[in-house]
Amino acid sequence: MTTEAQNRQITSRYYRDVLGHFPTGVAVVTAIGGNGSPTGMAVGSFTSVSIDPPLVAFLPDRGSSTFPGIRDAGRFCVNVLAGGHEELCRTFATKGADRFDGVEWRPAEHTGSPILDGAVAWIDCELGDIHEAGDHLIVIGKVLDLEVQTPTLPLLFFQGGYGTFAPRSLVLAARGRLTEPVRMADAAREDIERLAADVGLECRVIAKDDDHLVIVATAGHADGIDPVGAVLPFFPPFGSTIAAWGSEEIRQEWYDSYPVDLAKEDLASFNRALEGIQARGWTVTFQSEGGSEAEAIVEAMAEYGRTPSLERKFVDAGRLMNGLDDPARLDEQTASTVRTITAPVIGANGPLLHLTLYNFPKDASLGFIERARDALVATSRKLTERFGGSLD
Repeated sequence: MTTEAQNRQITSRYYRDVLGHFPTGVAVVTAIGGNGSPTGMAVGSFTSVSIDPPLVAFLPDRGSSTFPGIRDAGRFCVNVLAGGHEELCRTFATKGADRFDGVEWRPAEHTGSPILDGAVAWIDCELGDIHEAGDHLIVIGKVLDLEVQTPTLPLLFFQGGYGTFAPRSLVLAARGRLTEPVRMADAAREDIERLAADVGLECRVIAKDDDHLVIVATAGHADGIDPVGAVLPFFPPFGSTIAAWGSEEIRQEWYDSYPVDLAKEDLASFNRALEGIQARGWTVTFQSEGGSEAEAIVEAMAEYGRTPSLERKFVDAGRLMNGLDDPARLDEQTASTVRTITAPVIGANGPLLHLTLYNFPKDASLGFIERARDALVATSRKLTERFGGSLD
């Protein structure tokens, strides 16, 4: 031990400075007070305690003027705040403020405690044991119910300031990382808009960036969440046209990124499918449970970001899709179940953009599907020629 360490006094300031290097989540603990009015306090010390039985805890200051009302209520709800909730957090941390003024909430089913609109998650609890711990209390909550309400990024407190979780993979196309694909998508904008208008469908433009895919543009988007900026995984079955026209290294990356090791027969099946895609110049997916789940996750990623939870769900959706769909299945009976058709745009250095048609009508005929496919392939070839590539 150094002399400096031996002589160091652990002052409040020094303690806060060192512990401030550990980021903590921020939550608001709410309850209904004895007068029937909502009460709540911001905490940066909420934690999971036990899975069986389900227990959580938070640590209020012993001098808190709000906690006695929560203690007397005998029940409370923990609201995990989202990244954009800094002002809401400050309101619930301000003494004397009307903390619920203008705040939308609904009562939890079991306790009636306020569930705040927009909270990432809520955990409804019955008050358990309370332990003294220095200048704080350790308050145990017996979990009655809980739910993820808004699957977005949480608010974090770090070194005296607020922020949110922002790994490298969350940097989206709009922030300039996909310079060439974004520039090419903009150069192709009129052609993509014309394609979408001619076939009456949405056309999404997807590009590869590092180890993932990004939706860099869209045309003909009608309703729901705008998917531009959504970051998607690059492993089977997602990004099959990139793997089909990509180099051997890209195709191997596609396989290696799969969550589990692929058996030799699986690799052989995928290789045959990719060769078929390249020979046709396009590929198709049909409606499925996994496909519908993947589409819902794309919308969630576009709205909330690429959270670890949503990415795990994408992995599960990919497994449900069980390989690549066979375009040879397309006939009068299956036409109405088409979910997407995709064709690539090849640049001078290989696959550049990937055009995908979405939102096919449920009663689509084979003729409608074939006309949409042919228009897509024609646009694909036109742009490939313009950008100096080749589909051969």
